[in-house]
This record gives sequence, C-alpha cells and structure tokens, in this order.
Amino acid sequence: MTSDADRLRIAIALTALKFKPANQSCASYVLHLRSIFPPSTPLAPTADGSWKTHALTLEEDLAKLKKKYEAEQISKTLVAAAAPVSDGAPNGSQPVKRKPKKKPNDKRTDAVDLEAILEDINGRPQFACVPVSDSLFSSFSAFQQLTSTLWSSDAAVTAAQRSLLLSTTTRALNAAASVLHPILTSTETPVSSRASTLQTLAVLVNHLVTSSLPFLLRKRKHGTNQPATVSSLLNKLLDVVLNSILNPLVESISPLSHHYLTLLFPPTPSKATLPVDLRPAVLQLFQSAFSPLVSASSAYETNLRATVTLKVLRQLENLFPPRRLGNARLPWTHDNRVNGLVRKDTFWYLCTVLHIVFTPSKDRLTFEPAPGAVSERQIVDAFTRIINRCKRKTTGSCNHDPNPNSDSGALDLDVIDEVGYQMLLGVVERYWRWTGEV
Repeated sequence: MTSDADRLRIAIALTALKFKPANQSCASYVLHLRSIFPPSTPLAPTADGSWKTHALTLEEDLAKLKKKYEAEQISKTLVAAAAPVSDGAPNGSQPVKRKPKKKPNDKRTDAVDLEAILEDINGRPQFACVPVSDSLFSSFSAFQQLTSTLWSSDAAVTAAQRSLLLSTTTRALNAAASVLHPILTSTETPVSSRASTLQTLAVLVNHLVTSSLPFLLRKRKHGTNQPATVSSLLNKLLDVVLNSILNPLVESISPLSHHYLTLLFPPTPSKATLPVDLRPAVLQLFQSAFSPLVSASSAYETNLRATVTLKVLRQLENLFPPRRLGNARLPWTHDNRVNGLVRKDTFWYLCTVLHIVFTPSKDRLTFEPAPGAVSERQIVDAFTRIINRCKRKTTGSCNHDPNPNSDSGALDLDVIDEVGYQMLLGVVERYWRWTGEV
C-alpha cells in the first residue's frame, strides 16, 4: 500500500521531470537537482557515506580507547603496589605495625607459567594464521600483570580494581573464544595442531577463572551456614563464560562427531590422512572451564548447573530421529550406519558432560537448596521425554496413539542400544543424588 509520503515523493519527481530541459539527460538533471537541493539527512563521514560503517568504526575506536585506559589503570596499580607504604609515624618514634589484610584465599590457586604457554603458542606455525592471536597475547599479558599484583599486595582489593579485573578477564575470555570458535566450526580435516590448541586453551581458561573468581566471589562468613553470595560483577563473568565458552562447546559435540565419523568412514575406501578426533580436547576444555566455577559452594552454583543441564538436554533431544509408523527399522545403508555411530558417540559425550555438571563440590552444604521449581520441572520433563523416546511404541501409529508417552519397554535400537540406555539411567540417578532426593 502506497503511503502519503510515497505519494508526495512521486508528485515531486513528476513535477521535476516536467521542467527538465530538453537538451539535458535525466542523469545530468538529477545531479543538477542534487547540487541545488542537498539531502536533509547528512551523510556519514566515511568513504561510502554509510552510518552503519561509521557506527562500527566508532565501536572499534571505543574498544581501543577502553583497552588503552585499562592498560593505564593496570600500570597505576603496579606503581601503587611497588611504592612503599607510609605508616604515618612521626620521626624518632616506632613504626606502627599493621595487620595485613586477609586475601580472598589463604593460598593462591595453582599458578601456571602463562608466559611460557603464550610463547609456545606464538611459536606454532599453525597459530600464526589466526587473525586474533595478537589480542590473545596482549589480553592475557594484561590479565597476568593485574592478578599478580592483586595477589602480591597486602592491601584490600577495591571496587574499582574488581571492576578492572572483570573487564580484563572478559577481554581475555573473548580473545580465547575468538580462537576457539573457528576450530569448532571448521569444515577442514581436523589435525593434531587443533587438538593441541584446544588443550592449551583449556589451561588458559582454567587459569582465567581460578585467578579471578576469588576476587569476585564474596565468601561466606566464618562460622555461618550461608553460602557465598554473588555480586553483579560475577554475574557478568558467568554470562561471558556461558555464552563464549561453555555453550559453544556443548553445541559443537554433535557437528564434530558427524564431521569426524564421516571422514573416518567414507562411502568408498581411500588412502587419505586419518582425521584427528577433537572431542576429547573439547571435553577437557569444558571441564577446565566449568569445574572451577562450582568448586566452592555458592549462591550461583545451583542455577549455573541447571542452566548448563537444560542446554545439554536440548542437544540430547535433537539427536533422536522422528518416530516411524509401525516401529519400522531404518534401512541398513552406509549413511544410516554412520548416522547411528554419530548419534551413539554424541550421546556418550553429552552424558559425560552431564556427569561433570552433576559432580558435587567438595564443600557443598548438605542443606543447599536444589534447583528452582521451574528449572527442576524442566529438567525432569526433559529426562522423561528422552527416556520415553528411547523405547518403542506399544500399539498403533505414533500419530494416533491416545497416550503419546506409552511404550512397550523394548528399546528402539535405531535410537539407542542397551549400553547407551544404561548410561542415560546413570545420569538420571546422578542427578537425583545431586538434588538430594535419594
């Protein structure tokens, strides 16, 4: 439908054409009118005149300025930590002894030689082609400088320093994610260098989380039964870890399984180089990123486990093919056999992820609340749907069954075998044990 504004534009255009000189072309006449009547909306100060390009350029400039500002703040923190502390005592008097501030932990978490790891990565020829390698090195170096200063200083960590730590950690996590995502989504044949890069990222991400978490997590008071509380800064860190590391890893298991097994079992035998299985390294990276987050009992631990669980359960449900009429078996073709192996392998890895998720923390409180009512109901419903889908229908077609959840007790072998089904039941039992219901 033509609007009034469109009608007005058409009227103006027809009027302008009516007065076009006969000896002047339409293109020349349009340029002449543009010079006389400039556009009401100014063009962006870019080569293409696009405001989108201008906005993206401003975002890049802002990111550079923020990075420069954070580097200056880190330098100030280093200078302040190196400066001698004045006790304010008059000349000739005894210096006042001050009790050192208590650090987030009595002992620092296991330190890693971050410089050696970064130098090792930088020396790999296959890593030099990654366009974000410079940001990875610079962001991790800035993080190392800041955390080393905070751990060595006796002064209490200020709110500004915590905010700076969060920003530095987020930048390093995003840099690690920019290296991770191309590896997970690549369609090329997996090689050993990618697996070693994933293993290195597991060490780096684990170091990021274990070093920053004690400063962002508010420990529970000694002698009380209250779990550690969650600050707004920690919530932002959890969002970054979930969206940039954990969720992409969970989502990559099925595509990686299909890509690996398809290359391993081609339709016709070939002498091509065997692919490298990246899934063990993916599982290691997931555990390295997730386990430190739930290593101590805290107020966010339960919600974090429930969020990751629902993500994994959705991936499990997407594995199963639609039901077939009359419980007919799939044809025994090469593609169906490979797809069956892909489904079994993916099922095993996702169940292993759930085993990691349901591993209780060492100091978990016995009275710690289970997942919220909504999350617990969603998890139980998902487990129920998966278990029912593993079994064959009783009678009738799947479209006219009065009870869609009824089953005959016999497993649908095109979906899962006995070993996989027992693994699923083990995961369910582990979940109930974790919730404290059994």
